[in-house]
Amino acid sequence: MSNEGFLQRWSRLKTEPPAPELPTAPLPVVAEAPVVAPEMDVPLPTLADAAALGADSDYSAFVGRGVDSAVRRLAMKKLFADPHFNVVDKLDIYMSDYNLPSPVSSAMLASLSHARSVFGRIEEVLELDTADADAAPAQAPGQVPEQAQALPPPDQEVA
Repeated sequence: MSNEGFLQRWSRLKTEPPAPELPTAPLPVVAEAPVVAPEMDVPLPTLADAAALGADSDYSAFVGRGVDSAVRRLAMKKLFADPHFNVVDKLDIYMSDYNLPSPVSSAMLASLSHARSVFGRIEEVLELDTADADAAPAQAPGQVPEQAQALPPPDQEVA
């Protein structure tokens, strides 16, 4: 490894002529598939042909070029009307309506009896907060509470 720094090496590599490229072997020539022109002798499918389709039918003629969009649409309706395509998979977990509340069964309510002490404490705290709010005198808008009047102004130091 040389003692040359990054910028010196970069400058040297930029000023040197590029290294000659190695000759590459020619790519093997692959025989091209013969281009098959669409046969003009085959008539395009009609609405009657699409109406006669079944589950075992070949639908490839109905998705080719030049097929009328109404014929293609009818063929696709016939294809996807098969009950095989109407099966809902089990991965659609978000399809349920979660806006409807599920009622709590009596067995589940009985199993929640251990949580009554927690819920009772929460109810007591809520009752105390509402009692304090009812006991506090109503203040006019813009009136300073008594606790704030007792505090010194912010520009004065507190000893």
